[in-house]
Parts: sequence; C-alpha cells; structure tokens
Amino acid sequence: MKTYFNHHDIYTNHIFDFETDCFFHDPIEYEKKQTRRILSQLIQKLKFKIISSTNPEESDSYTYLKNFTITLRCNDFDYWFALKLRQYQIGLKYIYTFLNYHLANSFNNNIKKFNEFLELVILQYENIFFNKNVSKVIKKYKKKELIQKRISHDIKVRKPKTTYNTFLLKNLQTNSNYIRDNIVDFMDIWSLLKKESFIDKNTSFENFKAIFKNQKIEPIDRIKWAGTNKELQWFVKYLVYKSEKTVNLDKDIWLVTRNCFIKNDGKGFTESQLRNASGDRLNRKKSVERILSKI
Repeated sequence: MKTYFNHHDIYTNHIFDFETDCFFHDPIEYEKKQTRRILSQLIQKLKFKIISSTNPEESDSYTYLKNFTITLRCNDFDYWFALKLRQYQIGLKYIYTFLNYHLANSFNNNIKKFNEFLELVILQYENIFFNKNVSKVIKKYKKKELIQKRISHDIKVRKPKTTYNTFLLKNLQTNSNYIRDNIVDFMDIWSLLKKESFIDKNTSFENFKAIFKNQKIEPIDRIKWAGTNKELQWFVKYLVYKSEKTVNLDKDIWLVTRNCFIKNDGKGFTESQLRNASGDRLNRKKSVERILSKI
C-alpha cells in the first residue's frame, strides 16, 4: 500500500493513490465501506478539479490526473489535511513531524491558530476519516508539544521595532517601477542565485521579487535558502549594510530575514541562528556579493 509519511506537503495524487490502494487491498486498518465513500467523494472533487481530457484525437476517453499541492489558501484545506492524517493510522510515530511541518510552513508558527485548527479537525473528522488513535496522538501533541513551543516562542520571538515585512530597495522609494525597468538584471540575479545554489532551484521569480518590495509574504511563499546560514547572513548584510541598497532595518534585520526565507528543509530560522552564524568560505561570500551588485 502506498504511504507518503516523509512527504509532508499535501498532494492530491498522494491522497488519491492511498485511498485507491485502501479500496482494492482492503487493509484491516481501513473499513471498506468507509473507504468506498471517501473514494467516491474524491472522484467527485477530482472531476472538476484535476481530471481533464487530453489527446482527444487518440482517444475520446483518455484522461490524466494533474497533481495539486493543497495549501492553507484552499477553502477545503481541512478536508485534505484530515485525509492526509488518515494515512498515519498505520504510522503514528510520524505524526509529530507532520504536524510540526505544517505549524511552521502552513501556519507560520502561529501556535494559537494551529491549535484551534487541530481541535476543529478532530471534532469534524474523528471516526469519519481517521480513528481515535490518531486523535490521541494529536491531543498529546497539543497538550505537550504545542505548550512547550508556546513557551519557547514567547521567550525567543520579540515584537518588531519597525513596520517592514521584507527588505525594501531604496530605489523603489523614488521609482516604483524600478524593478520593472531593470527586469533583465533582476532575472539574471534570480537565475544566478539558483545556479550557484544560494536559493532553491524551484524559487519563482514573483516570490523572489517580493522580498525587495516590503510586501507581506505568505509563509508558503517564503524562499528556501539552499546555502548555509552564514551565506544568508552575508546576503543580508551586503544588501543592508555594505551596499546600502535597502533601507536600514536596524534591530529588525533578522526578524525581516525570517519573514523572507526558510531553511532548505522547510523549517524556519531563528534570530540567533542568523545573527550568530559562522563560516569562512570567503569565495562564497564574494560570489553572493558579485551577484547582488547587479541590483
């Protein structure tokens, strides 16, 4: 049976594959009548969401499933989240990792909001999609893990002194079309940062531009930093201090950096990790500064 315990993002094809396997293999962990109902619901959703005809000249009935990533922006995020939890009935030990991932990446470490969401998921979907064993683990997570994280969060995360969401190019303050007027240079910078493994190769250009415009970035749109913590520190210090291409964020420099970037494993940075980062690969420092000099 297909399971995707190590894939923490919620993909529609993973859900469909798993439920199809449950239906045909009829494992003891999943009651077949219930599985049939879930599969029927999925088919109804997928008919208008992700099934489309292709190659009509070859076959009138040929279809393919286009995969979608389910995010908090989706109106039925709770539905898909609960179906993903259903898979963990046969892998309870993986639930904490899955929940921690979505706390950080879907809920931007908003512990209160995530806690309320989990409570509603249990009330809505226990014994419908997943069993009481899954609920017990979630309740234990809420009682111990989230409380500890809340305490840690209150200690480590301070309120910002400024109102900046991201970095802000000084040139944008005098010319709101600065990025558009220099689009070739910005695309070159974006491409080189990916090529030299400073940012994730899947980073979109729209998300990259956003970190220079002081606009609020959704947690899922933060850029995955593929380099080391020290290299990110060099990146930021060059922009803010050495070249003075962006406004001075003063004590909020690392809070703003956390709004823009996450680690390559999907976890968030702490101020301390960025402020106290160490490393001496000066050739990498020269590389990142050479790229950013094009701004």
